[in-house]
Amino acid sequence: MKTMTQWPSYGLVFEVPGKVRGKGRPRFMKNGHTYTDKNTVTYEKLIQASYLKHTSYISQKSVRISMYICFAPNKSDTKKNKLIKLKNSLWPGKKPDIDNVIKIVLDALNKIAYQDDTQVNEIHVLRHWNKEEKLVICLSENGELFRS
Repeated sequence: MKTMTQWPSYGLVFEVPGKVRGKGRPRFMKNGHTYTDKNTVTYEKLIQASYLKHTSYISQKSVRISMYICFAPNKSDTKKNKLIKLKNSLWPGKKPDIDNVIKIVLDALNKIAYQDDTQVNEIHVLRHWNKEEKLVICLSENGELFRS
């Protein structure tokens, strides 16, 4: 069933709660076969479930994706350091790398939000500090701007 109200006209914004993960490296078996590690598969399913909570629409058009990678300050940080981080006066310099987050999101949404990831023609990614760790994903067709 297609929900045509949010996604095609203005875009869809959804959150993936919890610790942000990047795409894991492929694992090799002794017989030469490769497989994807369990943590990567689990996080891809979480991204898919977060998307499917809002819609089951699969785009046939050119797609734009914006991702906001939100990191929480460490529990061991001083109050001063937490405040500095939450004001985003200091950029996060921690893993996962942006490219690995892009890979896991594109792979997870393939055949779920769009037919093929070759439809993705624009990607924006920002890493910043937030009170809670999460990944916010914004999707739109044909480069339409998001409405807040």
